[in-house]
Amino acid sequence: MDMETWFAPAIEMGRLVRQYRIAQEDEKVELERRIQNSAYISRLNTMQSFSSVDFLRGIVEEQKVNFIKRDFFLNPATPSFGGEGEAHYQLSYHRHDYMEFIFVLRGSYVQSINGVLHRHQAGDVCMLNPNVIHRDEVSGPEDRVLFMGLSAGFLKGELARFFAPHPEIAAFMENQFGRTDQQYILFHREDFSPVEGLLEQIVEEDERKLPGHHLVIKGYLVRLFGLLAENHGYTYHYQSRKEIEENLLAEILNYMQEHLDTVNRTELAAFFHFNPDYLNRFLLQKTGENYSSHLRFMRLQAAAEQLKATDKSVNEIIRELGFSNKGHFNRMFREKYGMLPGAYRKEWEN
Repeated sequence: MDMETWFAPAIEMGRLVRQYRIAQEDEKVELERRIQNSAYISRLNTMQSFSSVDFLRGIVEEQKVNFIKRDFFLNPATPSFGGEGEAHYQLSYHRHDYMEFIFVLRGSYVQSINGVLHRHQAGDVCMLNPNVIHRDEVSGPEDRVLFMGLSAGFLKGELARFFAPHPEIAAFMENQFGRTDQQYILFHREDFSPVEGLLEQIVEEDERKLPGHHLVIKGYLVRLFGLLAENHGYTYHYQSRKEIEENLLAEILNYMQEHLDTVNRTELAAFFHFNPDYLNRFLLQKTGENYSSHLRFMRLQAAAEQLKATDKSVNEIIRELGFSNKGHFNRMFREKYGMLPGAYRKEWEN
């Protein structure tokens, strides 16, 4: 099957989502109806549990696990059609109850796994264990990325036994449904065409669904895994809980810094797949301050920097940083810096 034809519903979905994000509120109802009734969403809902509303908002319900509805599925990544210079849309952290493979067929793909950022290039493959918390950036219009999901049942028997000559991969497969530090494997290959050829055959079998297609697909997967294990260079990524927490803390603080004017605890917790109360405890344990106190500290610090480095008025700075009350801001600023904002600026000018 021609892969560009197979990607067509995902490409159309990318255009619809772009329209949705820039549309006026009265236009969004019709666009959301079109998205919910699209071929892409209809297919997605037969394979896994994320809904179109989750997809549009980029927010996954707290602690939600995306579960597989079939033993095996293939799904094309939806590309982004943002304006020139516009950053790619970042999906929130989530996790699956199934093993996921990400194949970069063309272009690139950005993924953060437990707080570690990876920029995959064409020919890269990521093998991701169930329950690993990760997020993705929506790919660009010319990128082509394919997701493959495999259930626990589908991986038993021949597929699991095939990795016996490769102890590290076999151990990874054996422990995939436990809580281990073996999180994911990255495969790299210079000549990707044999893998791409097998993927095209798997896609065709999955689309046509002729009698025995499950057995045919399983046979192709045995060959595919053979190519990955034998002819790819691969690296394991082991992350202890301490490493994961440190990486996620850095990313949480960076997210707060980049969204100082709009961030709130509920949306921040959802983006990082945390319960809001747990997020509070996590920040308190790692920084000595809860969410509200740390956000206040970051906003006051940003205000002080702008007073030193810009000629913006105090009112402008307050508005840009999301403070709603000037009197309250002045009190907090004086508590932290020992003087009002105007006096602080004059001191630095002198």
